Amino acid sequence: MRGFGFFNLGENFFMYFWSMTKVVLLGAGNLAFHFYRQFMQSDEINLIQWYNRSLKKVDFAKNKLAVTNQISQLKTADLYLICVSDDAIETVSENIQSEGLIAHCAGGVPLNRLKGSSRRAVFYPLQSFTKERDLSFENLTFCIETSHPNDQPLLKNLAKSLGGDPHLFNSENRALIHMIAVFINNFGNHILHLVSEISKKHNIPFHFFNLLINETYQKAMDIGPENSQTGPAIRQDKKIINKHLEMLTDQNLKNLYLNLTSSIQKNES
Repeated sequence: MRGFGFFNLGENFFMYFWSMTKVVLLGAGNLAFHFYRQFMQSDEINLIQWYNRSLKKVDFAKNKLAVTNQISQLKTADLYLICVSDDAIETVSENIQSEGLIAHCAGGVPLNRLKGSSRRAVFYPLQSFTKERDLSFENLTFCIETSHPNDQPLLKNLAKSLGGDPHLFNSENRALIHMIAVFINNFGNHILHLVSEISKKHNIPFHFFNLLINETYQKAMDIGPENSQTGPAIRQDKKIINKHLEMLTDQNLKNLYLNLTSSIQKNES
């Protein structure tokens, strides 16, 4: 639980309090909510303020920390953590007037997109976040980049205090990591959504496939995706492939099926 330990309410207490990393959080999307939850439970991080253009989204936290919708009223902090949309990062950063470290959390946005302060950084957690779903930061990979090497320890320690695993990557490599993550998470989930609609249309409970989904990703992690591929495409089973194509009435789904089949066969040949 977050707290100051209340050691002896003397010199030790104040040394402990001032040694905590003081953070201002900017934005109120999925990632910002998860950072809020984690920071409020930490004994090493002092979340002192939460900024968002709409106070309605952060009003629930006003009894626990300062909240504001005025960027000119930001408190003095060690770190200003920007968790806004990619397009808004530049505008938000150039309006932060502080000597503290300013970091964004986007995977595909380069470090030089940050404006204003000379102390700029990236603190990108390699994970998918949804407000409604609790998520542990234990062993979570954090991609870190700073404009000054002296600022690296602050972000490394921040990641470790959350249970994470920090690594240094430049903007080019981080963009590549983000692209791979989009394939794994966003595209993978989209395919699940598409087939869940087919399942629903034919009154087949989608939870029937839960074990298959789990095994697919677990096997890929355990033995590698290159050793995990099964199915009609890799077997060159044309009869089954053609039967599936006949069952698909949506041309976009047919094209997707054909493209993925072709990709599997090309990679396995």
